[in-house]
Amino acid sequence: MRWLPLKVAIWAIPAIFVIFGIICRLLLQAAPRAIALDLAQPLPVATNWLGFGFSIWAIFAAAVLGAAVAYAAVLWNLLRAPIVPKGILLTIMLGGLAALAAAFVSPLIFSSDVYAYGAYGVMSLHGIDPYAHLKLATTDPMFAAAIWQWSNPPPICVYGPVFVWIAKTVVMLFAPGGVFLQLLGLRILAAGSLLVCGPLFYLALADYPVQQRLAGAAGVLLNPLAIWTAAEGHNDALMLAIVLLGFVVLRRFGYGIGAFVIAASTVIKAPAVAAAAVLAVFAFRRRARFAAVLTGTFGGLVLSALISLRFAWGVRNVLIPHGHYTPQFSLQYLFSELLAQIAPHNASALSIGVVGALAVAAITALYGLRLALRGRREGACYLALAVWLAIPNPYPWYALWILPVAFLAIESRGALAIIVASLTIAVRYLPDVAFANSLDLNLAVTLCAFAAPAYILLSRPWPQPAPEGNR
Repeated sequence: MRWLPLKVAIWAIPAIFVIFGIICRLLLQAAPRAIALDLAQPLPVATNWLGFGFSIWAIFAAAVLGAAVAYAAVLWNLLRAPIVPKGILLTIMLGGLAALAAAFVSPLIFSSDVYAYGAYGVMSLHGIDPYAHLKLATTDPMFAAAIWQWSNPPPICVYGPVFVWIAKTVVMLFAPGGVFLQLLGLRILAAGSLLVCGPLFYLALADYPVQQRLAGAAGVLLNPLAIWTAAEGHNDALMLAIVLLGFVVLRRFGYGIGAFVIAASTVIKAPAVAAAAVLAVFAFRRRARFAAVLTGTFGGLVLSALISLRFAWGVRNVLIPHGHYTPQFSLQYLFSELLAQIAPHNASALSIGVVGALAVAAITALYGLRLALRGRREGACYLALAVWLAIPNPYPWYALWILPVAFLAIESRGALAIIVASLTIAVRYLPDVAFANSLDLNLAVTLCAFAAPAYILLSRPWPQPAPEGNR
């Protein structure tokens, strides 16, 4: 994209987020009275705001689209440049920092998860088990704020105990500043985690050409949805930072220690174990390396399991008995609803739809596994896409689980499909923000999220990088 120079494209991303934040602040001056109580919360969350919420989301979608164009220009320039400009990694880091700061200009967010994190931290601080699904007294301001967002009792904690300890530390340190600063502390933690993902990924790709290493750093750090979800405070960025640290450790100290760090990161969030599984697949052809990965992974999982006994208790005694498997805005949902329309009296439509979607995910995974066992790195992209297809209710922040995988084989169609999926999933915010809950719209949202990545998989691959100019 020669019409948009590299540095201009990098700095366009934070500029777009600043503009979005300013427009939001102006729009809130004319907000309807029906959302006055939402706006009175320490950090407003746009939930069920009807037509006004749709307006906010439409502006957000336009901002994501504009930032995505700049993001694509960054990747294109890095991959096609015969010579990499000096100091560009620092520029990428500064651009990522500016973009994260710009996302904080917005006076609202779209997800209440950070309130749940704060509640779990305060619960732990007061000796209340966040895995027990207990009703909260509202004497603590954070409890009251979380209850407004999530009802009482709030949902059971589904994160590892180390993350609960981190949340506890953050809310304790920021308690003198009130709920707003406690939430801000958790959001800064997530934003800082995404920021370090850039250089960590650059170091992890040590055997790649410099263009692809830089594209990997920029691809994770400057992705518009990654920026927004980190600014919302989601802990996926923290999990990813530890996983990438594990790959850096792997290169410096060996596969066993690296696999241990990667597997142990499940004490933050369980999906991290998928990275250890993919690592084992690629190490399979070398016995010594494969044995080291299995040993390290086993050690990391055992440590995580010992630390996470309360989490396991909560899953077994609270989440499983009282939870309901309800696919939403996913391939499972799409298949189930289409079957329900074809055979409206078929009580098994949901089950058949789920099985069908999982079968598609399994076929994708088997194809990726076949490539990976041959040593082809694009196999990792298809394994990641299989995970994405199997998720029953994908949210934008889940894209951070698979986004780095795209840059292991950026020339492949699977890589481009992952990048596109990480952007089109922005449509998932719409039903929650606007309470636009109808079958037709829900199907449209799901199709918007999945149609473009599916088209990419059936179209021409991502262009090959230019020959390496310098390392």
